Amino acid sequence: MKLDYWDLDCIHTRMKSYDIKYQEIYNELFDHIVTAIEEKRAVDNSSSIERLYTEVVDTQFGGYSGIERVAKSHEDGYKKKVMKLVWGNFRHYLNYQSLIFTAVLIGISFTLPPTKLTAFIIAMMMIVVAIHSSAYAYIKLRRIKPSKGKTSLVYSHTIAQANLPMMFLYTLVWLPRLPAIFNDTYKRTLPHFHPAILAFELALVLIYDMSCMRLCQQELKGFVDVNPNALD
Repeated sequence: MKLDYWDLDCIHTRMKSYDIKYQEIYNELFDHIVTAIEEKRAVDNSSSIERLYTEVVDTQFGGYSGIERVAKSHEDGYKKKVMKLVWGNFRHYLNYQSLIFTAVLIGISFTLPPTKLTAFIIAMMMIVVAIHSSAYAYIKLRRIKPSKGKTSLVYSHTIAQANLPMMFLYTLVWLPRLPAIFNDTYKRTLPHFHPAILAFELALVLIYDMSCMRLCQQELKGFVDVNPNALD
């Protein structure tokens, strides 16, 4: 027996008390509760919607805290899924073509003078690629519009993966200089790496960038398949 508008609104109101941050998890739990209540109504259970709601939450989730545990479990599961996808994509692009490209790039780097200018140019190339990874994810996923007060699980965790190259570069620049950061003579200069090392890192960032682009396409398609009306 299908629930009417007022029943659904009552369920939404009750679910507002839970700390469910992500829209996709909220929708999944909401649909599960609605289906369970409809099944009870189908067998002539004429109890109030509030009572049926409490019965479903208590018996199937173990009460208030059970709902939040399930929500957290779903979030953790999604994080693992995204990590598995992005590294699966990385292995997909780590083929003989990318290995040849990396070897050529490193070979060219040995012909370059190991100067600060060379390091700066290659570092700027890595920054451009890293920015592209983040920008592509933001642009590709901006169509996902969660309800007011909610965040998209797909958007948040996919963007986090796309931002990793920038975090990697930040670590690359600052971590080697950390011991000297409190020195009076400390200057904010790039650490001096051989061009071959920088070329290898550039190749890795490029491959990861392609992996993130593929991840965005995969996750957006999966989101649309499950939530066909959730895009602007």
